[in-house]
Amino acid sequence: MNRIFCFAVVLLASSAGFAGIDWPSRNLGFSPEKFDSEKSGRRDVEWFRHKGDPAWGGDADFVDRFAVAKPVGGDVTGAPLLVVLHWRGGGFPSGGLNGQIALADQKDRVFSAPDGFYVLMLDSMRNYNVFLNRTHDEYWWGATSRYRGPVREDIPRIMKGETSCEKRVLDSVEWTIRRYGIDRNRVYLCGNSMGGQATYAIGLGHGEVFAAVNANVPATVWFAAARLGFVDSRGDDVVKDDFSKFADPPVCVEWSGIDDMWSRDRDVIVRGMIRRRWPHIVLWGPFGHCSYVSQARLKNDLVERFDWLSVKKNEAYPVFTGATCDDRLPWPFKTWKPQKAWFSGWADDIESAEMEIADGAASSGQINAFFRWRNLRDDEEGFEMALYVASADEIGTRQFAPPASARADVTVRRIQDRRLAGAKKVKWAFGSASGTVERDENGTLCIPSVEITREPEILRLSPVD
Repeated sequence: MNRIFCFAVVLLASSAGFAGIDWPSRNLGFSPEKFDSEKSGRRDVEWFRHKGDPAWGGDADFVDRFAVAKPVGGDVTGAPLLVVLHWRGGGFPSGGLNGQIALADQKDRVFSAPDGFYVLMLDSMRNYNVFLNRTHDEYWWGATSRYRGPVREDIPRIMKGETSCEKRVLDSVEWTIRRYGIDRNRVYLCGNSMGGQATYAIGLGHGEVFAAVNANVPATVWFAAARLGFVDSRGDDVVKDDFSKFADPPVCVEWSGIDDMWSRDRDVIVRGMIRRRWPHIVLWGPFGHCSYVSQARLKNDLVERFDWLSVKKNEAYPVFTGATCDDRLPWPFKTWKPQKAWFSGWADDIESAEMEIADGAASSGQINAFFRWRNLRDDEEGFEMALYVASADEIGTRQFAPPASARADVTVRRIQDRRLAGAKKVKWAFGSASGTVERDENGTLCIPSVEITREPEILRLSPVD
């Protein structure tokens, strides 16, 4: 099926094979039991609890919970799944999961699900108590037990490998897929704040599971930076690294407030995504630590204009990097000071008088917001994909003026034609331009400096024999 996507441009593409296990065949060593059900809005919700799988490590005797909200019309085989990771203050004293239940049927939130979706809501709160500043080893979705979130000092521990909490999340997703007959090509991950940073860390590393991810005002960067290998043990950028162990990553959407202290160091993630030519739609504006789409759009009306829930894991997508229409990042901040301390954490927003963004950056901006594509063919008969720059009306923006044309390096990920996906050298043609490209040491095929205009042109790829 052909689909048009409004893609914020920092996508990158590699067709290198994934060296990991066959995900559907993995063994599940835990046994969730249903213990309750309820009606929430228009949806039926089922509650499950379970002890841990000893293979995860950690405390196997502790009982964790999750809930599954069904599509509005009831059970449907082959429906898509939205996985939700809650924020730091998602519930008190142990109600992180409870705080998400009603939101599945709400609008105006990043974790609002279309009517035909299942929604899996996981809990990372346990005996969390904000008033007592009490956390646990599974806090911050496995990143740290610190109430304030992961810091540079946590990086060496995070780099050791996935924690029991992360393994619990992934196994819970797989269990839900099997129980409800979910479409494996339409599994999505999202989160706000604490859940946003975990969406980065867990989702981007598992493109074999997730079609697309959405990180809304992700809180801190070090969990993802360490887990994905963007930085070394000191937190400095890794300029060249081996990421062959990762599948082609899910398309990633992220929006952050420049007046949000939790967004500091966001440039670490952006640089890492660019180096790897991984897909990243980056949006920012002075909307603070905001989880409401309508509120964020007052400052940047590109927020949630890309239909990330239409991306499919079994369809190719283009990656645009170094685009001439990208805005300058507001990070790193030149100056920022927390507004005030609050229960050993920090208030979310930075006073405007106490902040200063990077030189030359606008207070609201984008990377990868103006390109669209349409898959035309990806089989043994050939590969064709239409690329173009969308108009302001098509995107739905009044605050930005997409250019009539822009240049960008273009690569393509998740190619379905096995012959083309495995080719070391590929011929390409786009409008009147053509050439041949070879894969780099990471298996990436990058077509340099492609001029993309408002008029759709067809990108054609074919393997060199």
